Amino acid sequence: MRIVDTKGQLCPAPLIAAKKALKETSAGESFIVLTDNQTSFDNLSRFLKDNKADFQVSESEGVRTLTITKTTLDVVQTEAEDYCTSSISHFEKGNFVVVFSSDKMGEGDDKLGHLLMTNFIIALKDLDKLPQKMVFYNNGVKLVANSSSVIEHLRDLEKMGVELMICATCVNHYSLESVVGAGTISNMYSIIEVMSSSGNIIRP
Repeated sequence: MRIVDTKGQLCPAPLIAAKKALKETSAGESFIVLTDNQTSFDNLSRFLKDNKADFQVSESEGVRTLTITKTTLDVVQTEAEDYCTSSISHFEKGNFVVVFSSDKMGEGDDKLGHLLMTNFIIALKDLDKLPQKMVFYNNGVKLVANSSSVIEHLRDLEKMGVELMICATCVNHYSLESVVGAGTISNMYSIIEVMSSSGNIIRP
């Protein structure tokens, strides 16, 4: 049975992972979600009930195991973030999306460009309001490879609730299918939807 481990993650990351698993599961089949956060568990429960998914819960050493059975072909709620409740101001979302089309920042010396990009991604974690989403395409998909110097920082942002969207065509072009270390593989239509609906787009 598929296991979706969201331990250590804050909303909406567990909801996004659960929604993805729910969409990819056939009606009548089950999967498991693990969470160790009370708020995430409460929000997951509401999300699953609204999507008419049956689920059973067990708990051991602070970790809740949700065994979820999909009962319908439809996923009713499209925005997992709508279920999030948090009083932590640092995890609030700003009305902007960050788009990465390269693995370095600016033009000129490549070494400097990579250093600037690293510093940019680290600085994102300290913002009072985090980006709604982060989009990676063209050479930017190299940032989410396991060998990337910023992969741990991107994983931190994902745990803080920022959704990372990665261009599938670009991943295939650079033969990175087996080494993507964070985020969700996405298509161009979904990327365009996110960019067109954002209040502001930042391109480092």
